[in-house]
Amino acid sequence: MNVLCFDIATGGLTAALFNEKLEASRVIEKPWRIRLQPDGAAVLPVSVFEQAIFGIAAGIPADAIAFSAFMHSLVAVGDAGRPLTPIFTWMDTRGTGEVERIRAEFGGDFHRRTGCRFHPMFPVFKLAALRIPGVRRIAGAKAFAIAMLTGNWIEDHGTASATGFYNIGKADWDDDILRCIGVDRSSFLTLVERDRIVGYVTGEASSRFGVREGTPVVAGSGDGFLANLGSGCEDPSRFAATLGTSASVRQILPCAVFDETPGAFCYRATMNSFLLGCAGSNGGNVLDWARSTLGGLPTAQAKRIDLPAFIPHLHGERSPEWNPLLTARWEGVTAQHTRADLAHAVLDGVVFNLAHYCEILSAVSGRAPSQVVLSGNGFRAPLTASTLASVLDAQVLQPPDQGLASLRGAAICGFRALGVDVSAAPLLQSSKTVEPDNADEVRFRCRRYREFRSSGRSIK
Repeated sequence: MNVLCFDIATGGLTAALFNEKLEASRVIEKPWRIRLQPDGAAVLPVSVFEQAIFGIAAGIPADAIAFSAFMHSLVAVGDAGRPLTPIFTWMDTRGTGEVERIRAEFGGDFHRRTGCRFHPMFPVFKLAALRIPGVRRIAGAKAFAIAMLTGNWIEDHGTASATGFYNIGKADWDDDILRCIGVDRSSFLTLVERDRIVGYVTGEASSRFGVREGTPVVAGSGDGFLANLGSGCEDPSRFAATLGTSASVRQILPCAVFDETPGAFCYRATMNSFLLGCAGSNGGNVLDWARSTLGGLPTAQAKRIDLPAFIPHLHGERSPEWNPLLTARWEGVTAQHTRADLAHAVLDGVVFNLAHYCEILSAVSGRAPSQVVLSGNGFRAPLTASTLASVLDAQVLQPPDQGLASLRGAAICGFRALGVDVSAAPLLQSSKTVEPDNADEVRFRCRRYREFRSSGRSIK
């Protein structure tokens, strides 16, 4: 059997065909660019999204189709099944005004209800702020793609849980929150498990997109959930650390855990599991900025402790502050520092954030990891993996095809929907163990970074 998987990411659409050994073939990428606007807008035009799907999988034989998609997306759909809006991404900050109104209404109960935080990236705040007329359905990018293929409007529990509309205790849409933002419950989609067949490719979709008519389509989930699944991190003993456009660390738990202080999120992954995590708005996008602005990233670990520190809040921040207004800053820069030193500090800052997330999750869940499994193309950059290994006490594993973790998670959903029990855990046996590099110096720099970040003042 083979499962054709799509990953809808902020940087573009990727498709790959997986066999029962979770080996990928026919990997195809169609990039797009989401531009950040001065008013906080960051959207994907529906026409760009649809054009990317056209023909990307034409002629590829598959027993099922499954989806992964970036989390916290939103598209409003009208009566004719056509979108009224572009696809809003997590980078869009235009829900800022509604954050305080909903905070005043629900206070700390909002986090306990939804597992989400007060930050405009969550769709609940954008929908409340934009007040779009004529809305028939509220969907995410993945649900919209599934509807294009099958005609059915379905969402999985995980993706729904990351919107702010969903009550994780009840495993359903939250009626009180929907009333608060003035949206009818009938606009929200039927909820299913991620390994559920939700429809079959219609004749019209087959002609339009080039995939075989009658192919089963599986719900799939958000990319964060599926990166854990596709990295073999299905229990609390392994953390999944992802460095893509953004950055995150996530842990699967059997029950929900709520931290009253700002920090982690907690979403329902399935009816029997929850995803505890920290997510940052600054990851590979910051490394890209350093490449273009500072002329590249370091390829060898600095054997010194006097590098400057860079607090990488170029795009505001989510965990642990959840403040979209934060800005990046340098600390400890002197006339002796070079452009290469500054670039090294940028890489340090991005990776040290991930290490901080590991500490937060261990404290909130009470379960420190024995292993941290890497995913995302950001870990292809020299030094990112070894820098993280140098500051963590857990074993750090770098699987083959680490950039396909979310797609591999979608494949697992597809095979399980077809009755084939597969897991990514065996793939960890072929993973590379990442060795620390100049760990004493790196740990010292990490400690200074944390002090700079927490105090906001220079530390000698």
